[in-house]
Amino acid sequence: MSDKNRVFKANFTIADLRANRNHKEVFTTACGRRESYQHFVLKLLSYCLFSHNESAILNTSHSDSEPDVSIKALDDHYQTWLAVDQPDIVQLNKIAKRVDELWVVTTLNHEWLQEYEHQLELINNSHLIAFDGNFIEQLASHLTKNLQWDVTIDQQTVSVSDKENFYQTNELVWH
Repeated sequence: MSDKNRVFKANFTIADLRANRNHKEVFTTACGRRESYQHFVLKLLSYCLFSHNESAILNTSHSDSEPDVSIKALDDHYQTWLAVDQPDIVQLNKIAKRVDELWVVTTLNHEWLQEYEHQLELINNSHLIAFDGNFIEQLASHLTKNLQWDVTIDQQTVSVSDKENFYQTNELVWH
């Protein structure tokens, strides 16, 4: 059960210039007790990046055995599995054998990425999205109960604006 202070009402307007889609996402979600706000923000942004696919699902639990965001095919196998922050590389190798695409979403200059980036590159169906850590920290430190985000996804930039602030990636790796 979630702590009431960690429950959020999300109202996202997403302009995805990569997929040429504009859409709204409205939902209630929670940041798990064992989940950091940075992990939670990475998960929300990952959902925004893939929500142009109507089958995208934001996982509300924080578990290594479940994707943070996923897209399932009609036959119920995972087409896309997204793991955020610092996933277990051994687990990722196992998961990669069962999914069509494996995405890792993390922050640049993070110890995890420096340690495992080469191993991640060896996984044939893996992809990486890495935001600059400052962007994630700013979003995490300005979370409110009512997340009114306007998200713009461009070729090499992601920006988020709320009622008071504008946040934009200074660096973004997406491959």
